[in-house]
Amino acid sequence: MLRFPVLHFIVLIVVALISACSPGGSDAEIAVDSPWVRETPPGRTVAAGYLELRNNGATERALVRAESPDASRVEIHTMTHEDGMMRMRQIDRLEVPAGSTVSLEPGGLHLMLFDIETAQAGNHVPVTLTFDDGWEIEARFPVRRPEVRHQH
Repeated sequence: MLRFPVLHFIVLIVVALISACSPGGSDAEIAVDSPWVRETPPGRTVAAGYLELRNNGATERALVRAESPDASRVEIHTMTHEDGMMRMRQIDRLEVPAGSTVSLEPGGLHLMLFDIETAQAGNHVPVTLTFDDGWEIEARFPVRRPEVRHQH
């Protein structure tokens, strides 16, 4: 009579061991916080995406690719101040140090989504983030209007 519960216990242990040994880390190590895409003006098909990447793990990770079915391509960009002008450049990887948070925000690091038609407030843009070890995180980026700042 004990054979059936023992078999279930053994199966659970095997499944747990296989899960623990699977390659690619876990999405608990890297968390995506506050994702959003800036709404585009009518006729524009390039949008910027922002988020925070929080590395809860003990080793450095790097974002190496981003993709969306709603965009022809997604690039990781940095903004730098050079010769009195802001310059935007594509980067191949974005390091996320262990125990740290990297913010992608207006005026700094960001994602560029090209040929996107869905960047209207109220929509959501699905984005898959791929890390250097092959781990992927799928996130939904709500589309928001940019905040209007009044200067006096």
